[in-house]
Amino acid sequence: MVGFFDILEKPEKLDSSKLALLGHEIKESCTGKFTSCRWAIGYMCCTARFSQSAIRQLIGMATVCMTLPKVDEYQVAPRNREEFNANVSLNTSILPEKAEEDLTWSSEFEGTVLAAFNFGFIASPIIGGYMSGYFGGKRVIIFSLIAGSLATILTPVAARADKALLVFMRAVAGLVMGAVDPAIQSLWSKWAPMYEKSQLTACSYSGLSIAGITTFLVSGYLCTIQLDNGWPFIFYVFGGFSLLLVFPWLYLVYDSPEQHPRIKMEEIKYINQGKSNSTKKSIHPPWPKILTSLPFWAIVVAHVTYTWVTSWGLAYLPKYLNKILKFSIEKDGIVASMPFVGRLVSGAVCGYLSDWLQKKWCFTTGSVRKIFQSIGCVGCAGCMIGISFLDHNNRILAVCLLIMGLTFQNFTSVAFRINHLDIAPRYAGVLMGVTTTIAMSVGLSAPFITSALIEEDTAEEWKGVFWIVAALNVVGAIIFAIFAQGEIQPWAIGVNDKAIDPPIDESNVKGLDVKSD
Repeated sequence: MVGFFDILEKPEKLDSSKLALLGHEIKESCTGKFTSCRWAIGYMCCTARFSQSAIRQLIGMATVCMTLPKVDEYQVAPRNREEFNANVSLNTSILPEKAEEDLTWSSEFEGTVLAAFNFGFIASPIIGGYMSGYFGGKRVIIFSLIAGSLATILTPVAARADKALLVFMRAVAGLVMGAVDPAIQSLWSKWAPMYEKSQLTACSYSGLSIAGITTFLVSGYLCTIQLDNGWPFIFYVFGGFSLLLVFPWLYLVYDSPEQHPRIKMEEIKYINQGKSNSTKKSIHPPWPKILTSLPFWAIVVAHVTYTWVTSWGLAYLPKYLNKILKFSIEKDGIVASMPFVGRLVSGAVCGYLSDWLQKKWCFTTGSVRKIFQSIGCVGCAGCMIGISFLDHNNRILAVCLLIMGLTFQNFTSVAFRINHLDIAPRYAGVLMGVTTTIAMSVGLSAPFITSALIEEDTAEEWKGVFWIVAALNVVGAIIFAIFAQGEIQPWAIGVNDKAIDPPIDESNVKGLDVKSD
């Protein structure tokens, strides 16, 4: 068992595979690296993650626009119309009392609509992990993009036809999009080199941050379109984008380097250096051993605490900014998107630093994962505690702490998020599916617990919420630091595993100049 203070353990003694990798390193230019086939996979995984996150998040702004009064029921004065277009907020004082809404919902049903995607999402990660093992991550993601886009594009029709059909379409979108994460993990089990694993994974998950930055701003603009009341275009644009992604996915993405017709032979060697290879697909995980593995449960706990905090933030951050920090509605969304900018930057920086520490300073994989998990969780916890003592009189400081806290939280994108690949690369997709399902199931409690604690929306009530968020972060840091590991576990090593550098079919790959030290 690896202890908490082993975070500072001595640099690892490089084994023969790692020495071979350092001595047979591809000498790429910066342009060559980021235009390589493996990084093309990273960019495409980023687009899939963006599409998944955008389709999940768009309903928040869409429901606001869907329940606004119809623009043709009352002609807004030119001055107010311009203000509406600029701020995406309608001055309801100029509307007649009987103005008809495009869609009339109760607050309870609106909550059901907002939650429908997540309920569908829970059911699919495990299935997606298994399907990735059978059919490959590429096919699973392409299916998710097609089905998710169609469900999204048809949502406006469903919303106007029947309430139950609207909920069904959102649940279907969540169901198919939930398979994206384990499928991406399955791809990286084949494509990620030893010393680029963190960078490539961080590139994939940056799609979440990009979606957080753009979805609200684009949706707000689309709401102002007068044709068909505007809001259906939110679903058409993001659903259509998801559908268009299918074509580059078909051309650029392959399930393994050996299947890629345009990759150079030395890039395949670089990717496979230090990896074991099985002669058969691994689709039957040893569940008794997995479920009694402490490193696996360390990932589960870290994933649960991360998802709970993220679910809380997505659902209640705008409300906190409006009710406690007193930001106006038009500024609320802009401020709420700021943490995603910090998360985008931190993901890229942490991905590079993580691989750099392993390659240049010879830190063990486990040590690096624990360092970033601890910094991310403890840093986020400290910021949340600081925020709990602030109110609207210190709102600039509170916003800065929010940005810092959620930026720190994203340090974990190169910690537990990638640890499935470390301890069980052959089962990475399935394990990601399991931990995602558990985390999403627990994360559903975040809105209910928060609602119960902030009945009056007072600063004192919110203080308790922030302390819960801080405590969860600390728990995630401690459990992961004590029990997580960075080495392949015995139950993840098959009897058919072969030595490093598996045979390569050179008939369809090209050479790349390398320099051996």
